Amino acid sequence: MQFEIGKNDLVRELQLVTGVVEKRATLPILSNLLLETRASGLEIGASDLEVTIRAQAPATVTQAGSITLPASKLHEIARSLPDETVKFKLLERNQVEIRCGRTKYKISGQDRDDFPSFPEVDRGKGVALPAKFLRQMIERVVFAITTEDPRYSLNGALLMLENRTLTLVATDGHRLAVITRTFDIKAPAEAIKVIVPRKALAEVLKMTGDMNDDQQVIFGHSGNHVFFEIEGHKLTSNVLEGSFPRYENVLPKSCDTSLTLPTADLMNAVRRVSLLASERFGRAVQLSLSAGKLDLYSRTEMGEAEESLAIAYDGPEIKIGFNARYLIDFLNVVGSSDVALELNPCREGEKADDTKVEAGDKPGQLRPDPQGDGNYRYVVMPMHL
Repeated sequence: MQFEIGKNDLVRELQLVTGVVEKRATLPILSNLLLETRASGLEIGASDLEVTIRAQAPATVTQAGSITLPASKLHEIARSLPDETVKFKLLERNQVEIRCGRTKYKISGQDRDDFPSFPEVDRGKGVALPAKFLRQMIERVVFAITTEDPRYSLNGALLMLENRTLTLVATDGHRLAVITRTFDIKAPAEAIKVIVPRKALAEVLKMTGDMNDDQQVIFGHSGNHVFFEIEGHKLTSNVLEGSFPRYENVLPKSCDTSLTLPTADLMNAVRRVSLLASERFGRAVQLSLSAGKLDLYSRTEMGEAEESLAIAYDGPEIKIGFNARYLIDFLNVVGSSDVALELNPCREGEKADDTKVEAGDKPGQLRPDPQGDGNYRYVVMPMHL
């Protein structure tokens, strides 16, 4: 194997694929990237046995071949090289010589035969989705996917595509994010309902980062895999087994109290007040509603913090606590200048006209205001204060 490639082309593709490589791979070969030369140039692949990605880069190929090289070291070397043509040559005993200008490296790799094969998917089953809006949808739910829950099915987002409507749902048991949007697309032959791992969605976000309004992502479901084709890059992922929770039961059917809040002001206030929120109690921030204002308050052993926002509100006084990080996660991605906060503060036996009530165990719901083209809802369980 022998080829030449531009330094910037090499670095760009390595940055794209190395996210799939596990830092502590169960098999040593999974710490490597697969480099294969083809007539069209160089193909770089990575796999962790659940998620795979293949990227293509223009290269001048002198001799066809393949090799796997340590991902982190190859990326580190590539970034350090001068902005010149990089020359690769496979030597004996799986050693690869890398030359660029006056710099030369020799690193040891492993044979391609030891690397796992890439899943074959039926591209004909794919559906073209607008890249920009798919990215926005993933951004608005991916943060709510659990990273600790032993329930395997919660380690991903539920993805449903039926006719022309796409829905994504994620939850960690304490909060739930759901977004639905209808596209002007060719509907899939059969409805798709799968749980896509968090890691796969994170890689799709990375791959679509520079795409514009006119570009598309080919998405499809084939066997026990989903696949995304993005600008010549192919990502495949196993779907997660198990049942996703009945999220519809968590969504409030109505609300007693709804108020509109400026997104930036609310986020800044939550950030400031949460600086003295107790880690022991989940960084809880208390929200207190009263006529014309919203008070935010937190307390810890070191002291306390409070801030007030002037708002249009003339209902009963309400107190409720939320995890500050959960609020900030939503406010960071909501994408609207205002948000709607919806509460159901009355417990059983209380009246709606009580002068002072607490929200108890009923969740709060946040939405963008105005809602826009899609339907985005974020439900957060309250915290005891």
